[in-house]
Amino acid sequence: MEQKTCTLSVRSNGKVGYLYLRNGELINAETDGVDGQEAAKMIISWPRAETEIQGTSQKERKIQANLMSILLEATRFADENRASLFHIDLLERAIRLAEGHYFREAKEALTRLLKLDRRNVKGWLWFSRIVGNMKALKLSLTNAARIAPQDPEVAAEVKKFKRAKEHLNGDHFLRCPFCWFPLEEGTDRCPNCAGHLSINGWLLKSTPVAVASQIILKKAVNRYTRVIGRDKNAKAHFFLGLAHLNLKNWEDALTHIDKSAKLEPMERFYTFQLQTLLNHMASTKTLSASNLLAVQKKPDPSQTAPEVIVKRKKVLVVEDSTTTRKVISIALSQNGYEIIEAGDGLEALSKLNEATPDLILLDIILPIMDGYKILSIIKENSEFEKIPVIMLTIKDGIISKVKGKVAGSTAYLTKPFDPVQLVATIERHIN
Repeated sequence: MEQKTCTLSVRSNGKVGYLYLRNGELINAETDGVDGQEAAKMIISWPRAETEIQGTSQKERKIQANLMSILLEATRFADENRASLFHIDLLERAIRLAEGHYFREAKEALTRLLKLDRRNVKGWLWFSRIVGNMKALKLSLTNAARIAPQDPEVAAEVKKFKRAKEHLNGDHFLRCPFCWFPLEEGTDRCPNCAGHLSINGWLLKSTPVAVASQIILKKAVNRYTRVIGRDKNAKAHFFLGLAHLNLKNWEDALTHIDKSAKLEPMERFYTFQLQTLLNHMASTKTLSASNLLAVQKKPDPSQTAPEVIVKRKKVLVVEDSTTTRKVISIALSQNGYEIIEAGDGLEALSKLNEATPDLILLDIILPIMDGYKILSIIKENSEFEKIPVIMLTIKDGIISKVKGKVAGSTAYLTKPFDPVQLVATIERHIN
């Protein structure tokens, strides 16, 4: 309006652009390798822009349209850009919900998105992954394939759909938690990714899955890791643990299955699956399936909380195997004990000084100093001599038991052990 000849430097969200004016007319613009009217439209549409008047410039004229028409075009561009960002946010929210198995909420978000943007390929793709009937699945994949016939992700989903029809008997189905493949209810193993869908004898005895299946399972591990990073989600922890178990990552599997049972203590399925895994890992280091499906006595949920609050007795677990320590810790935590862990004799003596336990579970074969030496040190100290000590070892000989008894042990357990027997022995001696 002042008919100035100058350059306007414009900054917004880390972006920089320049508007060139001659006698009040916009003659050129530049930003990020774009110039002319397109650059002017982009710069004027930027939100929360900071503008600085600089000196004159000898730029050639590339804009012929008047300023008012460019302002209208920039306003329209800004509106479209805001709508696009809204669609992106809506899609990302729907994906997060689907990954967390909040299917009803994810479906609502995707339905809203696809009403606004019917050509959103990702929207149709994710819609196809969460619906539970054949008609909706076919429709969503047909739309995705029509919009992006060359998209490899769409092609892979269409291929899975065709294969799924061979396995399904009815119109309704469930989903594989690892690859989204449609499944009949009660399916033990996914026909597509070969992942076992519950903790059972077949899974625990099986060899690692093929490379192709490992790729799918590792992607599932990454997906559920993202989910538990933003949400206390028992299902996500369970499926993450199950994916680790299919990959033979035993400790990671135990950690997440245990977490799922803690997040939903009233869900008997998670408790039973955890107990099955605990039994197996405790029963043998070679991971055989002996006594795999032994049914454990389940605590009454109505009595568990007060018992834990009252009890909370401390058990010092001295064991060099991290896996065995984890199994013992989870088994005892389920019964209300506070666990202190040590991986060798020196660490055990240090922990003993920090917090006096009510009972010590002591492995005989340890690095630095063996269990007998640790036991003799404990019994020579008047402050700790009355703490009951249960010796734990893989040896099953009368000499080991006699040596433990002479050194002052309270009881003796042989590995592999039964978690129920372990808890019962501790209960018998801790009081």
